[in-house]
Amino acid sequence: MTVFLGVCVIAESGAQMKKLRLNVFRVDAATVVARVQGWFAAEGLDVETIITPSSTEQMRGVAQGKFEIVVTAFDNVMAWSGREGAEIVAVAQIADKLALPIFVRPEIKNWSDLKGKKLGTDAVDTSYALVLRRILLEKGLDLTRGDYVLVALGSTPQRLNSMIKGETYAANLNSPFDLQALDAGLRRIGDSKEVLPDYPDQVLAINREWGEKNRDSVIGFLRAWLKAGTWIREPGNREAAIKMVGAELKLNPKQAEASVDELSTTGNLNLPGLQVVLDLRNQFGFKLPKGDKLPVYYDAAFLNAAKGK
Repeated sequence: MTVFLGVCVIAESGAQMKKLRLNVFRVDAATVVARVQGWFAAEGLDVETIITPSSTEQMRGVAQGKFEIVVTAFDNVMAWSGREGAEIVAVAQIADKLALPIFVRPEIKNWSDLKGKKLGTDAVDTSYALVLRRILLEKGLDLTRGDYVLVALGSTPQRLNSMIKGETYAANLNSPFDLQALDAGLRRIGDSKEVLPDYPDQVLAINREWGEKNRDSVIGFLRAWLKAGTWIREPGNREAAIKMVGAELKLNPKQAEASVDELSTTGNLNLPGLQVVLDLRNQFGFKLPKGDKLPVYYDAAFLNAAKGK
């Protein structure tokens, strides 16, 4: 059994703050704004963002209590719920739908050129790998026939660097690394919307046991995060948000703008999209520890409470 201990710090004002460790592949715009504007602090929260090198490290960490909240693919929530003695659930959605672009090296002119090549992914059994496999199936390339090789490389920067070095020939890349890929001379050959138009973007997820014991912290985090998203969406704040995100994350203006524009307007979980993720995992024969019933893997009550419902 995992034991969760509340971590607290003392703010300059003398008030006790609850420390939350937020583990992410990349920091989203609303988290940046909520921290800079002091809205996390107003909820009594000191939010530390930690960049993860891989899905495995991230999900094992939230299962074991090393992180309180993670931003991750919904597929990771399903794959890890029931492992390490923990029940992981999605509580909100970062962005509505995912248009996960596939990038290739410049010598790859069409999909058939990928036959016999090494393709990069974070891990061979995660959502990015399954989305890539589904797209390639539609293009006539089948992993089970040995048409290509999937190489587990970890996070998006690692996949990008592997292609730049010529170690692998294709990978799916999310923002802002897609823009970096273009700058490096790589070519976008397609994206997930061609085959999976409803596939959802990343979610905020927690260990349910910790969440039930720290309900006010989860709701407070979501309330501040939603407030930041609302502020960003106000037309008069757009330029300020882009500058703020760019400065905090060291992004150029185009990358910062993409980060701002991808945010969900509501945080609501896209349930039809989440079902697509579940169906895709079933298609490729990956069994889930908690079974194949979608409601096991999400809990909208925290978000509803943050919205005052």
